[in-house]
Amino acid sequence: MSTLNIQAEAKRSWMAFLVFSLFTFHFSLFTFAQEGEKRTTRLLDGVAAYVNEAKITIAEVMNEVRRQPIDQIPEGEREQRLRDMYQLALVAMVDRQLILDASKKQKVQLQPWAVNARVREILVNNFDNDEAKLNVILADRKITKEEWRQTLEQDMLLSAMRYQNVEKRVNVTPGEVRAEYEANKGRYRTESAVSVSMIVLDPPEKETDETVAARAAKITAALKAGQSFADLARQYSKDSKAAVGGSWGKVNPEDAFRKELADALAKLKAGEVAPLIELGSYGYLLRKDEQQDVRLLTFEEAQPYAESRLKMAKAEQLYKEWITRLRKDSYIRVFELPSPKK
Repeated sequence: MSTLNIQAEAKRSWMAFLVFSLFTFHFSLFTFAQEGEKRTTRLLDGVAAYVNEAKITIAEVMNEVRRQPIDQIPEGEREQRLRDMYQLALVAMVDRQLILDASKKQKVQLQPWAVNARVREILVNNFDNDEAKLNVILADRKITKEEWRQTLEQDMLLSAMRYQNVEKRVNVTPGEVRAEYEANKGRYRTESAVSVSMIVLDPPEKETDETVAARAAKITAALKAGQSFADLARQYSKDSKAAVGGSWGKVNPEDAFRKELADALAKLKAGEVAPLIELGSYGYLLRKDEQQDVRLLTFEEAQPYAESRLKMAKAEQLYKEWITRLRKDSYIRVFELPSPKK
């Protein structure tokens, strides 16, 4: 009977198991529908699938689907999207059960100390080392501590099995990395980015306070006199970046700012400050600190990214081949999800 150091193996796992989460969607229980002698497989008594001796229920599949947000899905697309998510979750659960069954056949066991260490790690990292906080979450989700620990053990087994059957077998040669780079140089490049600093001027609270335009004029004059933009941002700016001299670091302006601000930045050269931009009752002074244009990476710069890409592709292929073998040697019966009655 083999024993694996699961704690170490899990940390090196090449991918996290597919986990879905969660909205409410109701399915009815269905039975077999017969047409003459032809028999069509339909949902039977809430069973979504059989995998060897294990049963996967509709409720279990839906528990894996619930966390997915559906508010942003257009109403007209929602039904089909929910069905797609259900199918994806079911495939993932079937694969999960196949791997767990394989671990039993290979007599892979977890050392209790490794599971205990993982429990402690989760408590420290996610619950401030307070078991009461974990218990509140489990109670809210109607999960017992024993069920949670069992799921945790299964996840560790899955990680170890994936490492042994996939990640451990991934091998990429220097020649393959070089070939990937030469064939796809355009894939390995820097992103366009702009270093930006900004002063945000809030509207006056009282009639006697200086207007946005007046403060902007003072700042512009101070800049011409040689005072630094950063010092003026600390003095005048009213946003969270004031403490760091108004610096936003490197950003994509189209993603980070309103169109009016992004357009103004596009017209600037490095080191220039745009005239006051007023949006609503606020004023904005923008400085383009640096412009980073897109460029291709050298092989030395791109090497770790090319190697990682190849390893992921090989791992994905090995995983598919492994799951295909497990499916071939297993009994699997998946019940069709019927179309809703119209």
